Amino acid sequence: MTKLEKITPQDFVVSEWSGGKTTQIAIDPPGALYADRSFHFRLSSATVELEESNFTSLPDYDRIIAPVEGELSLFYKGSETPVILRELECAAFDGAWETRSRGKVVDYNLMTRKGVCRGNAFALIVGVGQTAEFCCQSGEPGRSVLLCWCVQGAAELGAGGETVALSPRDAARLQTEAGAPTVAVKIRNKGDSPVRLMVAQVSFLS
Repeated sequence: MTKLEKITPQDFVVSEWSGGKTTQIAIDPPGALYADRSFHFRLSSATVELEESNFTSLPDYDRIIAPVEGELSLFYKGSETPVILRELECAAFDGAWETRSRGKVVDYNLMTRKGVCRGNAFALIVGVGQTAEFCCQSGEPGRSVLLCWCVQGAAELGAGGETVALSPRDAARLQTEAGAPTVAVKIRNKGDSPVRLMVAQVSFLS
C-alpha cells in the first residue's frame, strides 16, 4: 500500500533561532514537537544569517545537511579542516558531534532517530522538457517514507498511479508499507527553467 500527499508552505511550521529562521517541512509522527526530541524524523530548511554558528547537540539523531543557496563549511569535533559543501551537496554526520558552520546559506536538513529509522538524501536536477525516474523501495522490516522538496522550478511528481503538482518550496510525501512492491517515481519538468529538488528516503527499522 502506498500513499502520496502534497505538502505546501501553508503546512510548514516556522520558528526563530539565534541565527535566523527554521522552516519545518515534515515531521514524524505528525504533530510531534521538535523541542521534545521524541520525533522519528524531521525535514526542515533554515535560513542561516550568521557567518558562523554552532549546531545544537542532538545525540539521539543522525543528520544530513545541504546548502540550497550559498556555500557551507562544516567543522566537526573541533577540527580546523572544514568539509566544504557547494549548493545541493550533502553531508551526513552524527548529531552528537560538536559541529560548527561557516557561511550564510539556506540549508536543507534531515534528522533521523538512531535505532528507529535511517535516512539518505540526494539532489535531483531535471532539465526543461525532461523527465527523471527513480525507485522507492519499501522498508525492511518497516515502512518507508520518501520526501521530495522542490527548491526551484515547476514539476509534476507521479507515483503509484497518483500525481501531484509541485511549485517552488512545495513538497511531496510518499509512504510505502513494509513488504510493498517497489514504486517507480517520475518527476516531469512542467516549466521553462530547470527543476531542482532535494529527495530523501527514510526507512524504518521495525
